[in-house]
Amino acid sequence: MMKNVTTKEPAYRLRIEYDDMPVNPRTDYDNFGKMVCWHSRYDLGDKHGFSEPSEFLKQRVSDTLSADEVIDFVKKDGCDSVKLEYDRHSREWVLRDYDALFDKWFTEYTFSPKTLNGSDMVKECILDLLPADALKELADKKNVILPLYLYDHSGLSISCSHSYPYNDRWDARQVGWIYAGHDEIKKEYGNINEKTVEQAKRLLISEINTYDDYLRGECYGYVIEKDGEEVDSCWGFLGDLREMLSEMKECADKDYQHLFDHIDYGCMEYTEDQPDEKAAKLSIRKQLTEQAKEPKTVTKVAKRTEPELG
Repeated sequence: MMKNVTTKEPAYRLRIEYDDMPVNPRTDYDNFGKMVCWHSRYDLGDKHGFSEPSEFLKQRVSDTLSADEVIDFVKKDGCDSVKLEYDRHSREWVLRDYDALFDKWFTEYTFSPKTLNGSDMVKECILDLLPADALKELADKKNVILPLYLYDHSGLSISCSHSYPYNDRWDARQVGWIYAGHDEIKKEYGNINEKTVEQAKRLLISEINTYDDYLRGECYGYVIEKDGEEVDSCWGFLGDLREMLSEMKECADKDYQHLFDHIDYGCMEYTEDQPDEKAAKLSIRKQLTEQAKEPKTVTKVAKRTEPELG
């Protein structure tokens, strides 16, 4: 005679956990843009060798604009504090720099007309004198450069937006830029025009949003256990948990994907052999209904007689 053996269904347990060793999207991802940041306490963005912002801007202009473009910018009064003018008396081009302290123009260099056009030497001389705002204006001609603002208050958050809280006077400030040259944009989108420039901006902003998730600790992973033993796990999900759940579900083995349907932002763990929320609510409702059907017993309370005052 065969015995009937009852086997219990395996208990599955899904846990969504914060990733305490998250991937850094600036080093582990293949990014379109490059980040340059300066901060006294935090190592932000991509590695670079620029000691100050103006040095970076100067290099961007030097790498992406021709000598004639830089020379024409100064010739046409593109900068209020640097001028390149032709001296009819000496028959030379004179590069002058304005000193606000002395309220005076000083001659820095002179160039013969034959050596001016297309001269990289003249270009570098001009770049050495231009202030940061003029360098930024020049760099914008052949690059998409977006500012980066860091909010530092009980945690870090970064954005290209200068709206609150990234414009807070005490806890926020600009820490650098994210950028892509026109050559990179052309390589990515095939051409340089208004549409592709806007596409490049959106892509750069999306990279900053991902880096912001990393800084804020929005980094997750999942672990699936069967009868107490781990059978599946994956880490490195960056972003809002509601969006990451769908990615986790797609990443998991098909046998376990249904477990993710019970996870939400307020509940980051689910065990298969527990009744689901709907069943629990019905059970409570049934208990309350049964209690209501029970006959109520009325307890008579003897009336208290106060003693007479004599």
